[in-house]
Amino acid sequence: MDRMPAPRPSGHSARAVVAAFLASVPGEATRALRRTYLQEYAAYLATARGCPEVALTLTDLLDQAHAEAWLTAAARGATRRRNSLRGPAAPASANSMAARTSTLNTFSAHAGHPLALTVPKPEFAPRLTPTEAHRTLKLLTAHQPDGILTSTWERTTALIALAVTTGHGLGHLHPMTLDDLQLDRPLPRVRTAGTWYPLDTVSRHTLTRWHDTHHALTAGHRKTLQGGDVHQLWVTTTPGRPRSGRRALPAGLPAARRTLEAAHRRLVTLALGTPLLLEQFCPADS
Repeated sequence: MDRMPAPRPSGHSARAVVAAFLASVPGEATRALRRTYLQEYAAYLATARGCPEVALTLTDLLDQAHAEAWLTAAARGATRRRNSLRGPAAPASANSMAARTSTLNTFSAHAGHPLALTVPKPEFAPRLTPTEAHRTLKLLTAHQPDGILTSTWERTTALIALAVTTGHGLGHLHPMTLDDLQLDRPLPRVRTAGTWYPLDTVSRHTLTRWHDTHHALTAGHRKTLQGGDVHQLWVTTTPGRPRSGRRALPAGLPAARRTLEAAHRRLVTLALGTPLLLEQFCPADS
């Protein structure tokens, strides 16, 4: 990575402007995505300039040369913090680069200095037909691959069942709560993005199984968690790792989006031999 000049002392604090921008972003999923890429940009820039992130100014973030240097590094995979399906050094996907670029464009426009960077054309993976999606869901629901914890398998198949049923991806499915399930009605249904969808027999069974496991995982948190019960639909299935001398968090706490993504990727790769994205289970029109 080429060294950049030391940061200028002038300009507004980058951290404060980023926080104000994120507070203005509607939608939890979009806000989380913008936060991820702006944090990656700030970390890259601070490392490149040999300074702490807190020393970065708004002027630093809105410098087009800095933005283009980060995008170039990200495109070749140099900013990746986690492994990918193609290995840790694989180039970034067109979709993630489009998200990075649109994040910078949106942030810079909010800050009053639009960069107007060219957004790469996203790539869309082919979706399954309705018949393919339902048959694959039935297969995954009935057969647990070796090496996957039962509760994790149950959570992931429930997530896939919702994608097949509603046609929505993780951006809408991740924020769901237990109140979005009505499994005991004569016609069971789920609510996603404000709309109710009826469940077929396979999806109802899969979601009921996860609902029971969810209860078992979270039942002990009533007195230990501030605020009582865990209402988020997706919770962790294993304890966390102890960090900085703190005790490991128990299983049954709200699961991060990346946790669901990793579990989904592992399940479909082991069971099907191919890393189908969750969005590919959102059926295409026949």
